[in-house]
Amino acid sequence: MKRVKLLIQNSKGELSTVIMLVILCIVFGVKSEFFFMPRNIMNIGSYASIMGTMAAGLTVAMLLGGLDVSQYSLAAMAGMIMGMLIENNVPVPITLAITLFVGIAGGCLNAFIITIMKVNPIIATMGTQFVFRGAAFLLTDGRYIRIDNDVYYFIGNGKIAGIPFCLIITIITYGVVWYILKYTKYGRQVFAVGGNIQVAKLAGINANKVKFISHIIAGITAVLGGIITVCQTSSAMPNHGYGNDMDGIAAVILGGIGLAGGKGKVGGTLIGILVLAVLVNGMTLLNVQSYWQQVVKGLVLIFAVFIDSLRSGKSNAA
Repeated sequence: MKRVKLLIQNSKGELSTVIMLVILCIVFGVKSEFFFMPRNIMNIGSYASIMGTMAAGLTVAMLLGGLDVSQYSLAAMAGMIMGMLIENNVPVPITLAITLFVGIAGGCLNAFIITIMKVNPIIATMGTQFVFRGAAFLLTDGRYIRIDNDVYYFIGNGKIAGIPFCLIITIITYGVVWYILKYTKYGRQVFAVGGNIQVAKLAGINANKVKFISHIIAGITAVLGGIITVCQTSSAMPNHGYGNDMDGIAAVILGGIGLAGGKGKVGGTLIGILVLAVLVNGMTLLNVQSYWQQVVKGLVLIFAVFIDSLRSGKSNAA
């Protein structure tokens, strides 16, 4: 009985998000006969795969009490580089390896500005957000690149045993991040630094090193999301993700990870992603105007931060 109570207490953040997800599914299921159709469920999974993959790495950065608003811009820049490599007939493995390296380089740049230059994480990543987005346009003068390749098409649209391959990538990404955070020394250091950086330093933890690795992980997952996008749309676009920069942050907070850092689970992020994916899908099925969809997503972000403030208040009170 005590174990059950402890489990419920430790999962309050995720539990409230699961309840929200269930309510949304019931509402949209009643309003639209197409919502629970297998094809639509797969559509939700495919949509969630992009934002979800990116948010897995964002979770690690936010556990440190920082924000990374540059992910979508980094994904767009990496996507343009990927498109240019494909145009020049570079082999698939080399193209993917170079594209992922762009994510590592972008993460290193963010980490350098935050740890060495001592710039606030949100200001630092806002700056690189503009840099990455500008570079995405400069690489091809704003030109879109069409991609016609069966391998890339399969990555974005293929299925294995009826499950979208892009969704499998997302699940594997979450499995890796979950393992790192739960079972490695680095994972324990992330929670220690996010919980109290001064105490962590006194314990001999190199906080800058932890932050560096975390932003590299965020950069890699951002580019993985960019690769999925390029493969799903069969095109590289410099404006990929424009206007969606805060979606992942909203999902992470909805999943129970606070802005202050130090607490939360990557599984909660996955649930938060599903909430946003279901919300967008349901509104699309109900023909809700795109402008109103933006309004609703903004309200969700405000709600997520409000819930986080309530959690923080209760935690402090305790």
